[in-house]
Amino acid sequence: MSVKLIPLNFGGYELPEFKESKKGDWFEYGTDRPYKNTYPDYLTKLYNESSKHNQIINSKVKFIVGQGFVVDEKLTFTEKAYVDGFIRMPNESENLDDLIGKLAKDKKVYGGFCLQVRMSKNNKIAAVNHIDFADVRTGVDNDLFYYTDDWSARNPKNNEDFKVLQAFPYSEDARPDVDYVIYYKEYRPDLGAYPLPDYVSAIPYLESDAQIANFTLSNISNNLSAGYLISFKNGQPNEEDMAQIERRFKDYATGADNAGKPLLSFTDQASYHPEIMPIPVNGQDERFINLNNQIREEIFTAHGITSPQLFGIKENSGLGNNADEIAVASQLYQNLQIDPEQKIFNELINSILNYNGINGQPVRIQKIEPVQRYFSETAILGVMTQDEIREKIGLPALQPDQKVELNSQEDDIIFNQLETTGFDSSKLEVINTFQNPITCIADAKEYEEKIKKESFAITSVLTQLEKSVLSLLLKNPLMPVTELANALKVEQSLINQSISNLFDAGALDKDFKPTPDAEASIQVPEDEIFIVYKYVERPDAPPLKTNSRPFCNRMMLLATTKRYTLQQLELLTNDFGQSGIDIFTKRGGWYNNYRTNRTTPFCRHIWEQQIVRLKK
Repeated sequence: MSVKLIPLNFGGYELPEFKESKKGDWFEYGTDRPYKNTYPDYLTKLYNESSKHNQIINSKVKFIVGQGFVVDEKLTFTEKAYVDGFIRMPNESENLDDLIGKLAKDKKVYGGFCLQVRMSKNNKIAAVNHIDFADVRTGVDNDLFYYTDDWSARNPKNNEDFKVLQAFPYSEDARPDVDYVIYYKEYRPDLGAYPLPDYVSAIPYLESDAQIANFTLSNISNNLSAGYLISFKNGQPNEEDMAQIERRFKDYATGADNAGKPLLSFTDQASYHPEIMPIPVNGQDERFINLNNQIREEIFTAHGITSPQLFGIKENSGLGNNADEIAVASQLYQNLQIDPEQKIFNELINSILNYNGINGQPVRIQKIEPVQRYFSETAILGVMTQDEIREKIGLPALQPDQKVELNSQEDDIIFNQLETTGFDSSKLEVINTFQNPITCIADAKEYEEKIKKESFAITSVLTQLEKSVLSLLLKNPLMPVTELANALKVEQSLINQSISNLFDAGALDKDFKPTPDAEASIQVPEDEIFIVYKYVERPDAPPLKTNSRPFCNRMMLLATTKRYTLQQLELLTNDFGQSGIDIFTKRGGWYNNYRTNRTTPFCRHIWEQQIVRLKK
């Protein structure tokens, strides 16, 4: 009976080589088998097999994406609308946060990312899409890249999805019929054709982490096989019988479900019994525990982790449980690791928006709020003023000598909604006001329709092109149609149609010059004119002899800073799970005539309608 020894290969890990391919004008992404030209697949394998590595990568991506993109408040209304649209849908299938999440994950797994750029006919970026970084190869010509999802094929050029991509030029030379790509690779000294991830020094430990998991699984699955030698002393059976005995023994005595099962032996008294001899483990359990700790530390170091708890990984030492320590670690990690990553994606998206004519830094990623130390409720209330406490629970500050009480639970629900919606009045320019006897939503709608018919500022719901034409004519009423078409880069027939529409709307007179109404409204492309509502004291209200109702007091406080559209006020009837709530019916109450001592239905306040536009 012979014993076969299995040789073990303890060769060290070597960095991949990137050489020019013999099959095409690109560099191979790794030259060693089994990952010849498919080195990203190896990095993907490590990401999928090492639980620590996987959790760290996923958490890093969440840190980088943060709370999503926010828009610069200094943009014009039109610019904000465009940027908001881009954030909602940079392409047909996802929002900008989802797109950045994919790019960030590629960057952390592979050390780089790819973004496909699609152009429109008017030389603008129409959409941007994520391309799997593992599917792109760098061309020998620095401006060319090659794409296919199967680089292991004998001849990738024959793949149906094989495509040649060009580096996006960020110039007017970009054409809609060309496939462009923005290719980013993380810098490191002696950088080759492809990047290496920032954790590359820990790759041997990532391999080991996966192997320890496999070792543990094998121990559970095989149960006795790794730690015992069973010797049968009744002769050597033939090959077929040995195989059957081995199979039956494994089925009975190995595997997690069979752990702890007794072994039974039925023999004649004089026969030989099978002998079970334990194989000394030489403390391998302890060695694997120590090895696992070492692997853990090396992976954390390579990823620049200051506190494993930030990534949902429990510390064995018990350290880091203090809120102050976690807060410091969170801020340190944000400053050292995440801020540089977010800067890259901020610059990427802003460069795209800049190309489309939105100047400056239109967007930025909003950081995740740092971990903060929480004080007890008693400690917080002990240092807050009465007005601060009222603000915290959603109530307005009390005026001098004023005591406000809620008259119903319904009022409280309504005010909680009103305080968190509507427009900031300081950002609105009032064009005109109307004080109509509005008692319900139906009244408000009826008077809005009347205002829209009689007021040029609100009836002239012009298209963007019509506003642009009107804006140019306000500056130069004699500007020819040909110059208007050249200035706005549209066909002359569209300019003629816009002028006709402006004439019908009353914005142009018979000589096709802007009318006084058009000049008064100053309706330029970035304007959006609409109707809002403000709660005001009616002009014919008699002097106040007692106190106004709590509802009116609170509404007048809100009126100092808030304005609402009819649509926003209508939503109050839908969000509480209650029917029949109409904010306009809350205006009412009773007036007590102190001279006659008679009480009549009356309210000193009304809802004022205002035509407004956002300030520039």
